[in-house]
Amino acid sequence: MLYLLHGWGLNRSVFSGLEHALGVPTQSLDLPGHGEAPYEPGALDPDRLAARLAASHPGAHAWLGWSLGGLVALTLAARHPQSVSRLVLISATPRFVRAADWPYGTEPEVLQAFADQLAIDHAATVRRFLALQAGPGARPEARALMADLQTGGMPQAAALAEGLAVLQGSDLRGLLSSIRAPVLFVHAATDTIVSIEASRAASRLVSDGRLREVGRGHAPFLNAEAGVATLIRDFLRD
Repeated sequence: MLYLLHGWGLNRSVFSGLEHALGVPTQSLDLPGHGEAPYEPGALDPDRLAARLAASHPGAHAWLGWSLGGLVALTLAARHPQSVSRLVLISATPRFVRAADWPYGTEPEVLQAFADQLAIDHAATVRRFLALQAGPGARPEARALMADLQTGGMPQAAALAEGLAVLQGSDLRGLLSSIRAPVLFVHAATDTIVSIEASRAASRLVSDGRLREVGRGHAPFLNAEAGVATLIRDFLRD
């Protein structure tokens, strides 16, 4: 079974097309406070959520994490190795915020601006973030993200705030060397939120890391669905 974890502000509906294209047993999960999943404060903490997923999905499975979901999947693989047979990280990074020793992330001011806007109008902030994920001029992807959001439902405001805080504050680089499962990093060179260099650097810090460049923007599975599905299928069968 391949379990899929979505990114900030969305829900499991975002993976509907990819699941169909994969043609293998899959199950997309809503993060706490997103889609149909309940929420309580602290539920999006990567360590806490990874422990909950390990307990609720016993056995070794393949896991896919996109963006925020990638932080959770990465933590699951490092903290609960018995739960992860293979790991796929799409447009993910162990640290989202740029630093002197990590020049591949988003400028801190960008995420802080979203946090400030979130307190004023969380629905409008989510729409702006989705447009940023799609990339300049990528109207089909932006429309697809909005459609998936509407299908699964708007996340709870408190969950959005906590998820953004996780993106701002997490630094999981120290966990990478403890991951023993094979890891497939899928990234687009034109991702304006997280540089592909983040995946390039992270793939060198795991024992079995493989980087594949495909698609465009922060959600390459929307514009290169078949290509992403092929990469994942081949990885799972390898």
